[in-house]
Amino acid sequence: MSDGSLIAVLFVVGAVVLFAELLLPSFGLLTAIAIGCFVGAVVLTFQAYGQTAGLIAAVSCAVGLPVCGSIAMRVWPRTWLGKMIIPPNPVLTDKDTSIPVAELSALIGKTGRSMSPLRPVGICEFDGQRISCVAESGLVDIGTVVEGVGVSGGNLTVALKKV
Repeated sequence: MSDGSLIAVLFVVGAVVLFAELLLPSFGLLTAIAIGCFVGAVVLTFQAYGQTAGLIAAVSCAVGLPVCGSIAMRVWPRTWLGKMIIPPNPVLTDKDTSIPVAELSALIGKTGRSMSPLRPVGICEFDGQRISCVAESGLVDIGTVVEGVGVSGGNLTVALKKV
């Protein structure tokens, strides 16, 4: 096999292995193999065709691979194969994206019990319903009686129940 054919084969094998990285979860092993193929091809280009051809090959790889990679990352999810492999994003409703402030506001003034330590965030139970809560101040132990005092950042703010 001539030097030119071996260089071409190494470039083609590197490109095919990089494409296989899109389909097979190799945790970077295939990418390392592809980079090895490209480095080998560039080194052989330097040896076989001289410094000018080697520099052209090295610069082409250094510029071309990141450019092709970024284009592939943008285009890949839109291809028929990419659509089969990558699941579509879920469609979120208002219930999924909004904080149930009205439901939490109804618990202000009600008494509940901490189901986990509040340091300062934890879980409390109000009327048989588990709610994410934030302690107004300090730490709250498990089983402590608490009272809802406000809504902050999508969580019910609770304080120790005054007896």
